[in-house]
Amino acid sequence: MTKKWSLSRIHLDIYTNCVQPLLISRHTPNYDAKSVSIGLAVGFIIPVGGQLVFLGFLRLLFSFNYIVAAGFTFVSNPLNMIPLYYGYYYLGSYVLGKPMSLNFHCFEKLMDPVLDKSFFWDALQAFAELGSGLLIPWAVAAVILAAVFGVAGYFVTYQIQKKRCRKAAQRLGLQYEQYLARLRDRATN
Repeated sequence: MTKKWSLSRIHLDIYTNCVQPLLISRHTPNYDAKSVSIGLAVGFIIPVGGQLVFLGFLRLLFSFNYIVAAGFTFVSNPLNMIPLYYGYYYLGSYVLGKPMSLNFHCFEKLMDPVLDKSFFWDALQAFAELGSGLLIPWAVAAVILAAVFGVAGYFVTYQIQKKRCRKAAQRLGLQYEQYLARLRDRATN
């Protein structure tokens, strides 16, 4: 049975993978915000197919909620990859002051070898073979978008999670700082 893609299905997937883990989180606002920020940054900067593996490597170095971060990496995915990456090419070319030599149709054709690969490493190799005329503008835009959305994601999530934690503390009859201390203690035990 194939998965039917509809707006309601996409909405459900976003809720299940991004919103719900934050609603039931038992972590501090900083921890959750860091998880969202990392997920968005990785989603924008690492090519589709490699985000979860890259997150795994990052998880070895940093403490963050892998599930939350993984949900937010899907800001780039197989459904939006071509238009998103063309936007990267467009933005990167503009920032670098280079003329765009590819229209959308040509870009789409150029990406065919990347899309035809079954394994990430094969797709990454095909992506690398696209050449510096495409990859440099792509990388510049990816870094810009990763930084902007990573920082914005952190601050928005922090405010939302702070409000959620304040309400939880109030329900429990605790001061906000006491509630955060409980969350930190629970995380270290």
